[in-house]
Amino acid sequence: MEELVHQEPPRGGFEVIVADGGSTDRTRDIVDAFCERWPNVRLLENPRRLSSAGRNVGAQAARGRYVLFLDGHCSIPRTDYLVRAVELFESTGAACLCRPQPLTRMAEGKWAEAISAARHSPLGHNSGSDIFGASPGFTDPRSAGAAYSRDCFDRLGGYDERFDACEDVEFNHRIAEAGLRSYRHPDLLVAYRPRSSLHGLFRQMVRYGRGRARLMSRHPSAIPWPLVLMTLFCLVLLGALVLGGLRLAGLVTAMLGGIWILLSAAESIRLGGLTSKAMRIELAFCAIHLGLVLGFWRGLPELHRFRPPAPL
Repeated sequence: MEELVHQEPPRGGFEVIVADGGSTDRTRDIVDAFCERWPNVRLLENPRRLSSAGRNVGAQAARGRYVLFLDGHCSIPRTDYLVRAVELFESTGAACLCRPQPLTRMAEGKWAEAISAARHSPLGHNSGSDIFGASPGFTDPRSAGAAYSRDCFDRLGGYDERFDACEDVEFNHRIAEAGLRSYRHPDLLVAYRPRSSLHGLFRQMVRYGRGRARLMSRHPSAIPWPLVLMTLFCLVLLGALVLGGLRLAGLVTAMLGGIWILLSAAESIRLGGLTSKAMRIELAFCAIHLGLVLGFWRGLPELHRFRPPAPL
């Protein structure tokens, strides 16, 4: 909050809106204290307790021409961030601004450092994502859109509140499909705090995997091919078990599983050297891939619920 209230104000000023979904960690007390000192800070209720609903609560209450979303795990590294965002909106004519969001700057502790390294690897995250990009230019908003013009938000009807993960990716898909211009710039970089334990990372990945299944239903072009291929591998394994017994199933598992182990181990050693850090990175890869796959499977029975039409 300190980083936000001390931002250099753009022309016309700015407001900070916190949508609270029933937090129990003193968030309300902290925000209330800021509200008393800063009249441009507001605390609103998010009774549905979903991030998608909270984003809509904040955006619908916002009074400015532009809306920027910032999650609780993030930090803004510059005091002229809002001024720069407005400049980019007005100089590019973009409806959406995309930002880099690296995990390295706020990685605290050995597990957080290993998780950050794994997530920055092509084995831990889509290498084509703008989240880890740096160069400026017009771009596809799907992976990193985070700030929007009011007209863009109103035109598309806000976030789909059926989603409790990947709601931002889903909204950005609609921006791309509507042909609205999106712009990426390194000046909009926001530092992101990675998870600090395997359990936290695994739970995060399960949510992401489930969100990807829902996204695929909502947008058939958004097929998460790695998760689909892993699902097919498991079906092949099941078929081998049924048709050929344990011996054939074990052979298939050893062949394909061995390839994964070799790739992930080589990448872990490349990132962490022959140290204990490499073992932590390897375990982080396991949590990422297993969590995504299990979450994806969990979302498959729900596909019928997420087909269009959506918001409005």
